[in-house]
Amino acid sequence: MLPISTFGPTARPSDRYTPVPRQTEEPSPELLDRVELSADRAQQIERGLGERVPGELLVKVPASLTQEQLKEFAAEHGATLKKDIPIPASMQEAFGGKLLLLEAGHGLNEAQTMALMESDSRVLSMGTNDQMQLISSIKSSQTDDQKQPPKQPDEKLPNDVHPEQWNIRNRNIPGGVDGADIQAGKAWTVTTGKGAAEGGPIVAVLDSGIDAFHEDLKANMWKNPDEERNGKDDDFDGFTDDVNGINAVDGTGNIFDEIGHGTHVAGVIGAVSNNGKGVAGINWDAQLMGIKIAETERVSLLGAITGVLYAAENGARIANHSWGGPIDNPILKDVMAKSPLLHVCAAGNRQQDSDVNPSYPAAYDMPNIISVGASTRKDERLFFSNWGKKTVDLFAPGAMVYSTTPVHKYEEMSGTSMATPHVSGVAALIASKYPEASNQEIKDRIIYSADPVEDMRDKSVSGGRLNAFRALEDDKIAPSAVTDLKMTELTADGFSLSWTGVGDDGLKGKLAAYDVWADVGGQRERLVPEFPSEAGSTESVSFRTTPISDERPLKITLTPVDNVGNRPTSSVLESKMPAAAVPFADNFDAPETGWSTEAEWGRVEEEGRGMVFTDSPKGEYKDGVDNGIVSPKFDLTDMRSAILSFDAKLKAEQWDFLWVEATSNGGEDYQHLQVVRPSENRDWAGYKMDLSAFDGKKDVQLRFRFRTSNKGVDDGVFLDNIKVESAKI
Repeated sequence: MLPISTFGPTARPSDRYTPVPRQTEEPSPELLDRVELSADRAQQIERGLGERVPGELLVKVPASLTQEQLKEFAAEHGATLKKDIPIPASMQEAFGGKLLLLEAGHGLNEAQTMALMESDSRVLSMGTNDQMQLISSIKSSQTDDQKQPPKQPDEKLPNDVHPEQWNIRNRNIPGGVDGADIQAGKAWTVTTGKGAAEGGPIVAVLDSGIDAFHEDLKANMWKNPDEERNGKDDDFDGFTDDVNGINAVDGTGNIFDEIGHGTHVAGVIGAVSNNGKGVAGINWDAQLMGIKIAETERVSLLGAITGVLYAAENGARIANHSWGGPIDNPILKDVMAKSPLLHVCAAGNRQQDSDVNPSYPAAYDMPNIISVGASTRKDERLFFSNWGKKTVDLFAPGAMVYSTTPVHKYEEMSGTSMATPHVSGVAALIASKYPEASNQEIKDRIIYSADPVEDMRDKSVSGGRLNAFRALEDDKIAPSAVTDLKMTELTADGFSLSWTGVGDDGLKGKLAAYDVWADVGGQRERLVPEFPSEAGSTESVSFRTTPISDERPLKITLTPVDNVGNRPTSSVLESKMPAAAVPFADNFDAPETGWSTEAEWGRVEEEGRGMVFTDSPKGEYKDGVDNGIVSPKFDLTDMRSAILSFDAKLKAEQWDFLWVEATSNGGEDYQHLQVVRPSENRDWAGYKMDLSAFDGKKDVQLRFRFRTSNKGVDDGVFLDNIKVESAKI
């Protein structure tokens, strides 16, 4: 098995703008004072930044600012205005501002400049020009002698479906499971898509470019009606010869793909079909707009944003994003959210739960984003594909996908990069068949028509794998509404619901899914029931949350959804989440606390808090200490989901830690809960820790233990507002 490829060197930033040298002249005393005052904040910002183009910032400001005011704004913060990035007319109202590219000056870095701008009311949002990456793919060779059986009466197949295209038709494939494909043959009996001649949807491929002259792609490339290959910018849009798209890296129309990633993606979406050569694309007559945002496997955020804006300006309907990264950039999010495009995004190849370790833009929760994981010919999650019950919408074939590569070649690649264009291709089929469908409607069709797959149930919103045929069904009959939703259990840490199941059409057929949301005290959470049973069966779902000592309003919304997104009136249930029990609480304001102390631990008064507990009531702690405090005993009998919360301020060296532990046997042994490290701002912070391992135990005690090295001293640890909350069984 070939290893997952590593990422290449950093791509150079776009040079569409005129380069402006970094300011080297001496900054003003006023600017120096502001830099010094914001130094701590700059350090905090720096810790949250990822790889980026040095010195460059993207800033959104009010649309009312004039060009002169923009220059003055930049200068106030020691920066230079490099470009006022044009926003397409179709997006201007929704975007609600101007987008600027600034260059940090006077030797300042990006974090320092952002700290200076943070309190400026003209700054609506800002971020660095991050370096994202194409989602790495694995290249492989398939040696099995594969033979597809003849087409069936309910299928329409072109004459160029390659034997290795199991993703299109997985029948009689060695090591595969029959039917673990996207059901393309059946989908094509409904529509094969529409090209330019029929006004079909344009699919923008934001990637490493496309070989626009490939024998299996050339006829399906989007053509800019206002541009010719003549070395001129015929349509005055800032790009020369953008006949089939743009190179957002160097500002030209040269979209040739040097590394093959984008050409492979394009072939899955819309390789020319029924031409007797190569492979079949999902959309037979596509319009593929090439937007080159990477020359290596590195993607400049500015290039990606430029690509989205270009696609929106030129009428693209769908955008394929087989790239991403861990940085949540507010500018990227804003541009994508306000664009008219449906964005189909790769979930990532890091074998991670995206709910915990999100990859952006796939993890953005927006109605115009679909996040895609990768499946195999065995109908299993590809082992290195990311997953996420809340952040990955569905899976699609992504293992050993055979498609186009540059210079008239074909190759197999694997990864979520290859899964994503399957969804983009099906989205284009839906937009061809239903041109008035909204982004949300297309998204609903794709998610709720997915084939349920047990291996994917708890790893995606849909719990399944893409099914093109079901997504295209012409169905205008909504399921029946649920009429008997009831609460069967309600405690401080959760609830259980039950109801009588309905069907796909009214009470007939099998429903695709129940869309269930719980709003607990203003926090919305999606609930995921089991796959629906037959209509008339008893359905149920349970939900668990952290108990707190306050009663909270509770609102349940349940909506049956069929495979094309039809919904009846939602069923709503309102109640109150009971307050949790508080077996133990102490804010140290009472004269007697009942805590056992070691060494010099004691209470001191802090302004605004009253009394707090500290290891160093008389000043700085000593080197090499290991001591703590132990709480009085408290009872968790008949309790569940116990949670410990407290406030702590740790003014200590970076190698000194606070250990939080618990015992139920009088201290014979302690169970470790968590280590608290010195905070970035060395100020008070709130902490929550799971204490459920002691549910049902009687004599529970907490221990806070401060351990230091021999490398320096400081003010020490301070504790306040210690509380244990739990649900009474």
